[in-house]
Amino acid sequence: MDRSCLLVVYSLLLASPTAAQTPTSPTRVPAPTASQAAAPMGFKWQLLPEVKAAMLLPYTWNYKAETSRDAQAYFLTRERIVAGGQFQTGMSLNVVRQMTVKSKQAAAAYAQAFSASSGRKAGQQVLGQESKSQGPLRLFGVRYRVANGAAGAKIIQQWAIANTVTDTFYLLLFESPEKDWPQAWKLGEEMIKQLRLDAGV
Repeated sequence: MDRSCLLVVYSLLLASPTAAQTPTSPTRVPAPTASQAAAPMGFKWQLLPEVKAAMLLPYTWNYKAETSRDAQAYFLTRERIVAGGQFQTGMSLNVVRQMTVKSKQAAAAYAQAFSASSGRKAGQQVLGQESKSQGPLRLFGVRYRVANGAAGAKIIQQWAIANTVTDTFYLLLFESPEKDWPQAWKLGEEMIKQLRLDAGV
């Protein structure tokens, strides 16, 4: 991938419990060179060739890719994904190109509207949110809690990302049951921190 076209979405866990509820903050950094591209201990790189991207996959986790008429979807999950696509802890990335044609809204407007409604339905609670611009990219982050009845609550860290040049929309989600969140987020933070998206896609 071209060094100038890479974006790494980077997050920092903040020290105080209140601050830790805010979404992670993306930052642009240079692409790794061949000598720097080794995955952190406990992870391996999972290439997403259809969208020229790469994500960290914990060694014991599962990977699945799906293509539909309108989107490309990737799932990196602790549990094996069964029929219906259900899992408890994991990362998903959905990529939709030509958003204006598909949704009648440009990618940036769609991402902003999508983010504005996230975590605000019945049984949901917004824990933090953030928006940011990086060159052609518009990033809208939300962390929210979902009450799941007898199954227990779930925490979701979401980034709706729009490329204003290519009109591509990315939806990145890391989710885990609330009871498992502190441990799961140790992996999720690193996966978000090291996510590589080609800004030319």
